[in-house]
Amino acid sequence: MKKNISNLIAIAFILGSLVFAGCKKPDKTGPVITLNGAASQTISLQDTYTELNATATDDKDGSITPTFSGTVNVNHTGAYIITYRATDAAGNISTAIRTITVVNDVAAMTGYYICSGSTNYNDTITFSPIKNNRIHFGKFGNYQGNTNIYVDITGTDVILDSVFAVQVGSPALDRSFKGTGVITSPTVFNLDYTETINGVATNKSELFTKQ
Repeated sequence: MKKNISNLIAIAFILGSLVFAGCKKPDKTGPVITLNGAASQTISLQDTYTELNATATDDKDGSITPTFSGTVNVNHTGAYIITYRATDAAGNISTAIRTITVVNDVAAMTGYYICSGSTNYNDTITFSPIKNNRIHFGKFGNYQGNTNIYVDITGTDVILDSVFAVQVGSPALDRSFKGTGVITSPTVFNLDYTETINGVATNKSELFTKQ
């Protein structure tokens, strides 16, 4: 009799365990990913990007190490996305992203300018997407097609370092430009330079005022 009772208790225990297991809710909750550092970051063109990584915690599995994908091209301006991914034992997947923006530090100088001095004209200045602290002129010296002229900015100094233009202006001639200037306000800079044609140099001076 005692043996039968013991068997009945064992069967009841097994059946109860099965019922409990059958009522257990499936794990449908993914890990929580926490980024190390800010979700949006800005770095200078040609600077160094350091991956800060992320951590993840799951309510069932505890700590999980996320993986990440994506690259940051520090040699070209633009916005780059790093995606972090964590998967728990039940196969639930969570993702998080970080946006890295690579900028030219003189991007604020770009825009439409009135140029006055040796030559009066309007010009559009853009920043270089591949060289930090460099800006390009749309038609330097008021010469149509003279789009390869650039200056480099160091602090408040403007440096035009022997830039050569092939067959620009009217008449179309090979011209070289060299000079220096100073940024006097966030919207104004001057430039004193020489324009050389066939070995003959002419001194010129321009004031650039952003509109």
